Amino acid sequence: MLGESVYNWGEGFDARYQRTDGLRETHRRHALNYRRDSPYVRNIERAVYRAPSPSEDQKRAFWSSVAYHNLVLEPLANIKRRPTYDQYLNGWREFFDLARLMAIDQGIVYGLESKKVDALVQAIKLRGAAYTQIRLPAKVGRTQPRLISISDDGRALKLLFIRHPSAFFSWRRWAPVIREHFSSQFEVAGKTPESTA
Repeated sequence: MLGESVYNWGEGFDARYQRTDGLRETHRRHALNYRRDSPYVRNIERAVYRAPSPSEDQKRAFWSSVAYHNLVLEPLANIKRRPTYDQYLNGWREFFDLARLMAIDQGIVYGLESKKVDALVQAIKLRGAAYTQIRLPAKVGRTQPRLISISDDGRALKLLFIRHPSAFFSWRRWAPVIREHFSSQFEVAGKTPESTA
């Protein structure tokens, strides 16, 4: 799961992010505190399980079966800031190293911003890798998911770009897109419940 960035929320931020496990601690507090209302984790869980309220066992199984990483490597000054092209490019270059190290062959990318996709294409070209990029025919609201397949030194990597699940994210509408491209990967914690619509 490739998130986007973290912003400096104020008191306590510097102390946490001076530690090497700062992002892990933040994500643990959001994802593994099952009653916490953190849209970027709760919405993706709903989409993966096609359910308004996945069980705690399902949430635990899901977050235990994926890696979560933020693309932008330095904190943004505040919630209104957007990452720059160079921040995205640096993040993609680091992501390729991380993907190789962890043997990642597929990922869901939060956000469809063209600057983010353009930076990925540039990072691919800088590596000398091959890629294909398609806009999926299924439009979700006003957005169109993208699928980018990368072939790098004999390794294949598939990235599905979806709307960022933190806001204005319809998990019911994104669930079929995620399931179409990652159907068996998220069959964790028993049977996947069907949405109650």
